[in-house]
Amino acid sequence: MKGKMCPSGVSFLAISIIFLVFGKSASGAVSNEELLKRLNDLSTTIQEQQKEIEKLRQELKRHGESIDKAKDEQEEEIRKQVEAETKKTEKSWRDSLPKWTERIKISGDLRLRYERIWDRHMLTQDGADAKQEARDRGRIRARIFLDGRITDELNIHFMICTNMDSHQEATTTNQTFTADFNDKSIYLHRAYADYRPNWLRGLDLGAGKFRKNFYHTDIIWDPDVNPEGVYEMYRYVGSKIFQPFIYLSQMVVNENNTAPDAMLYLNQAGFDWKIGPVKWTLAGSYYSWSNLNKSKWLHEGEYKKGGGNTFITDSAGNIIYKYQYKLWEAYTNFRFKVGPYPARVCFNYIHNSADGVPSNQANAYCGFFKIGRDKKKGDYSLYYKYAYIGQNAVVGSLNDQDFYGSNRKGHKVVLKYHPLKYTTLRAAFFYTDPVTTWQKEGNPLWNGDRYKMHEDRVQMDCIFKF
Repeated sequence: MKGKMCPSGVSFLAISIIFLVFGKSASGAVSNEELLKRLNDLSTTIQEQQKEIEKLRQELKRHGESIDKAKDEQEEEIRKQVEAETKKTEKSWRDSLPKWTERIKISGDLRLRYERIWDRHMLTQDGADAKQEARDRGRIRARIFLDGRITDELNIHFMICTNMDSHQEATTTNQTFTADFNDKSIYLHRAYADYRPNWLRGLDLGAGKFRKNFYHTDIIWDPDVNPEGVYEMYRYVGSKIFQPFIYLSQMVVNENNTAPDAMLYLNQAGFDWKIGPVKWTLAGSYYSWSNLNKSKWLHEGEYKKGGGNTFITDSAGNIIYKYQYKLWEAYTNFRFKVGPYPARVCFNYIHNSADGVPSNQANAYCGFFKIGRDKKKGDYSLYYKYAYIGQNAVVGSLNDQDFYGSNRKGHKVVLKYHPLKYTTLRAAFFYTDPVTTWQKEGNPLWNGDRYKMHEDRVQMDCIFKF
């Protein structure tokens, strides 16, 4: 750079001056004052050169920062241009689609399962203990959900999925790897509309084949069951701390042409209460099954082979339920955190108050806890449940069929892990027994019940979502 001196030049100049100063001292006499003056001049020159060097360094630093800033600005400009082009392309794509697609949300999942059932006990025709062969099977579940917004108050919901071919069982969405490569059946699993008016926040009115949007556990409802009929629900949402609610539903079990319909009436009330870090839910319910012996399959003991309830043969030779089902239910649930992990503890108790039900068969209860997360990649959770279900405490054909309905007790453990964002690995273990040994005398379903003794069951699932 013109007019500037580099550091090596400064060093050379300083060395040269020193040689000149001391060279003269060696060749001729120089006074002390003159020598000191020369040294001071030399020191001043060196300091000025150091200042010049520092100035050059600062200029180089500013120049480098300017280059980095220009680079960052250029990258930001490119990013903005790409983002603008992407939005423009997305808008063009959206504009080309029919307007109704903006109101539709489609999702679904695929579950692949390996299931093994072993240590399977049974009773012989004479009532003696015997064993069955272990069972291994692969199963598949495919589901598609469609949610549509008609207005900001009215929505519709559909769900189609796989199901068994015989009786299209409401308690399963599985198809087994079997039947000589034949195609698997797909059925309508949900179809309902709900109305949530703006003029009364917290009110929800629905009709159709709907999801179970009330508090319950699987000792009374299998997770795959979707009732049919109408429901009315109101929750007070004016407070984030305390929210009481009421839920009513009129469910059609079977429509009959010349006889009263088989119905289920549900009334539930309770509250959600946030107490510090704990969210507490308490609910009480009453289930009234009406004309259950006018159902299509349930009363004949065909559906899930009777579900473990007590059946008798009437004077016309028909298989029917021996007792009615008028169920009182208490449900409580606590949500909180254990360190960084969300946790949940739940208790459920059910009593059948119908006339004639033996006291040792009229009660069911369960308790479970869960800890961990189930949403994002890397999440994992642990679940444990103990359940006791008296033989006539609930309608056994409709509760958790991996537990084998009513007259059942045992344990369930579930582990979940999310190795990818939309992928879940699940392992479940069941250890179950009958509450009381099955009786042959007067039991028209003996040849089904006698196979429901102790068993161990494991399920290994891989679930993919979209």
